[in-house]
Amino acid sequence: MLVALALIGAWAYLGVRYALQRQVDEMLLSSSQTAADVLAAHLIIPKHPGNANRRRFVSEFNRLILVRDRDGRIAQTNSRLADALPLDTAGFRIARRGGRSWSTASWDGEPVRTIYAAAPARPDAEAGVIQVAASLLPLQQELQTILWLVAMTVALASLATLLGSGWLARSALTPVAEIAAQAKAISGGRLGQRITVHGDVIEFQRLIDVLNAMLGRLEHAAAWHRRIVRDLGHDLRTPITALRAGVEVALWGERRPDEYRKVLGSTMEEIERLTLISDALVLLGRLESGDLRVDRAPVDLGVVAAGAVGRVQQRIGGHVFRYALPAEAGRVLGDARLLGLALDQLIDNAMRHTPPGTLIELSVVLTDGRVVLIIEDNGPGVPDELLAHLFEPFFRTDEARGRESGPGLGLTLVASIVEMHEGFARADRSATGGLRVRLDLPELPATGLHEPAAKRSVTEAEAPRRSS
Repeated sequence: MLVALALIGAWAYLGVRYALQRQVDEMLLSSSQTAADVLAAHLIIPKHPGNANRRRFVSEFNRLILVRDRDGRIAQTNSRLADALPLDTAGFRIARRGGRSWSTASWDGEPVRTIYAAAPARPDAEAGVIQVAASLLPLQQELQTILWLVAMTVALASLATLLGSGWLARSALTPVAEIAAQAKAISGGRLGQRITVHGDVIEFQRLIDVLNAMLGRLEHAAAWHRRIVRDLGHDLRTPITALRAGVEVALWGERRPDEYRKVLGSTMEEIERLTLISDALVLLGRLESGDLRVDRAPVDLGVVAAGAVGRVQQRIGGHVFRYALPAEAGRVLGDARLLGLALDQLIDNAMRHTPPGTLIELSVVLTDGRVVLIIEDNGPGVPDELLAHLFEPFFRTDEARGRESGPGLGLTLVASIVEMHEGFARADRSATGGLRVRLDLPELPATGLHEPAAKRSVTEAEAPRRSS
């Protein structure tokens, strides 16, 4: 700002100096024309009274008029002071030829501005040259005064601008400081706290909206982690306690081989449950942070379902599995690993919440450009008012389903994986009153390669029952 004001002041000073110098030149031209009129009337240039004092002459009249003959000798003057004026020979020659010329020279140490113009011809003498000069000392003094005033104006304007900008900056930053103070006062102890100060000011609405949205995301992440610490600690203790109790019982004394197998089988079941919990936590954490990468490729959901059933048959559970596949491949564009994990979670959820011997059915249905994978059981089911909450994080229905409950992450992970594949998950009652979960995914357009219907028949298998 200071540089800008200085440039403006310098430009103004140069403009004033140019105008004053132009005014001096116009005054000299007017005086030379007046002198030419006097000579044309065959009159003599009048003498200026009291012209002996040079300073007084310069301050009062400041015009020295000389008439020179063709040889440059002074023929007439309006003051004896003009006798000491210097002669610019170049300008003199231009004026002799009928032209007009200006020059600036030194007159006893003072700058002087001079005009040379042709004098009118006279019958008794040859035409000469009119020389009119004026001291530039008054102009320089006036320019110095103007320069000082411009400098003072620039300095005062800079000071006023500095003070004004400081006040404006403080006024503009005061609301920001208040917003920052309110944001600093928000702690994790109270939920739902938001920034409200200056929320009605248009200039700060965007900033406050961004900060409140960030607070909402942080609050959601903090709540998610608090629930993990609160709920998962207890849920992990249950299988760990069961593992420890089984091992301690096995170590109390000699056991028969079938008893050791029973303990090891129970241990493997708890380890499998811990593995599922761990996988669910890792994947949900990556989903929350956006770090999970989906390797998309054509996937047949029937093959994924068959693989999931094959894996579960190696576990101890005593459930009967039946799965039906369509005549054509139910192909989707997705990540086979993540889709398989989603099915593992659904099957584990059905096994944990239904008694041994329960039938669990898997089927893949093609309808209207969609591939629907259905998993249903004939267990005790879930109350209708709780069906809409099954896919929420850490939601459990211990009272509704009679077996050991997990941490409530499995169905949440399933819903997240399906959403990543541009599908949706839905839960309702099965025909026998149990739970039915549907995974609806967009079908990949057919490429002309279909599996024979004979190879995609209904299959029933029974997982090994837990030994007693």
